[in-house]
Amino acid sequence: MWQHVSKAAAATLLLALWGCESRVSESAAEASAAGIRGTELPRVQTGQPQRKLLVQKTEQPGQVQAWLKAHIYPRSGGVVQQVLVDIGTVVRGPQDSPAGGVSEPGQLLAVLSAPELEDELRQKQALERQATAEIGQAEAAVQLALASEQSAEAEEVAAAAGRRRIESEVTRLKSESERLAGLAQSGAVTQRLAEEAQQKLVAAEASLEELEAAVRSAMAKRREAGAASVRATADLHAMEARKESAAAEVQRLQTLCGYLQIHAPFSGTVATRNVDPGDLATAGNAAAPLFTLVETSRVRVTAAVPEADAVLIGPGSTATVRLPALQQRQFQGAVSRTSWILDEQTRTLQVEIDLDNADGVLRPGMYASVELIVGQNEQALVVPKGAVVQQDGMTVCLVVGADGILQRKPVKTGLKTATETEIVEGLSDEELIITANTAAFREGQKVESVKK
Repeated sequence: MWQHVSKAAAATLLLALWGCESRVSESAAEASAAGIRGTELPRVQTGQPQRKLLVQKTEQPGQVQAWLKAHIYPRSGGVVQQVLVDIGTVVRGPQDSPAGGVSEPGQLLAVLSAPELEDELRQKQALERQATAEIGQAEAAVQLALASEQSAEAEEVAAAAGRRRIESEVTRLKSESERLAGLAQSGAVTQRLAEEAQQKLVAAEASLEELEAAVRSAMAKRREAGAASVRATADLHAMEARKESAAAEVQRLQTLCGYLQIHAPFSGTVATRNVDPGDLATAGNAAAPLFTLVETSRVRVTAAVPEADAVLIGPGSTATVRLPALQQRQFQGAVSRTSWILDEQTRTLQVEIDLDNADGVLRPGMYASVELIVGQNEQALVVPKGAVVQQDGMTVCLVVGADGILQRKPVKTGLKTATETEIVEGLSDEELIITANTAAFREGQKVESVKK
């Protein structure tokens, strides 16, 4: 029995020893294989920069807007009498005259009524007519004052002429009286003759005083007539000013009454109507507009470009507009204008692309996708996007040397796409660089190059 047990134990022991040896051999083999793998170099994907056309684009959401859009409010308040259009109505705008100006106003959209405004107009027209009549009276008064002034001047002239005549006569009589007085003393003539000459002199001097008083009276009358003429002229000017004021009021009220008829400011389509007959329309824009009119033979597509691309966008930049609602239909165009400044809240640049819409397929309010060409270079030195990384605050590419050692080269980048980057400085097209997973490697590391 013991012999049998010993043989069984021996067999078990042999099997255990064989298993241990087998596991030791496997461990040794695995260690050997690991050692071989530990000596293999990291394999990296490499390539050379390529000279090619590179186009940098930016795609932003946009919106179709009407070429012209006007919210039409009443300029004069009143009750709505007639509404002549509805939404979707195509209306005609003002017609230009060949000689300049407007030959015919735009199509009538609605008519308001304001009786109190019309009453005020009639009152101001009556005041204008009254002012016109008063001007006629004032003109007559001016003519009368001028005639009185001329008559007074004539009287003054006549009185002055009589005074000069009498002055001459007084001078003569005085000389004659003195001569006869001398002769009377010598006895050559009688004393009576000398006395008569003296009496004539006294009478002439009295007449001179009378004429001087008449001259002064004529001068005073002339001054009074002149003042009356000035006063009458001033009254005339006041009446004329009053008439001008009345005429201006009439014109103002006529203009306000004209606003009771609402005309289309341009040709287009009525987009909204917020008024019905009988509504009270208040002047101004405190309430909703009566109508909204849009002109869509051309449209504007607007988009907001982020700050990073804004400096590269300007009028003339190529644009492609896609409309999801039209099965991504594309419209080619160019940036027509920009806001130039950035929005302070969003830091974006507003751009507009003008598109022809004669067929009316583009409707204001449609969502659009706007693709803009930011820049392009036909001979750009291009590397894959993954070849450029940031290390130690620098933009670099890792160049694989002939010995497989990596060398870090600072570069300056230019245009960029979703998959490629332009190298402006730092690389030549003969150098071999890591093109993918570059951030996982460092300068001085030895690698095995695998060209794609």
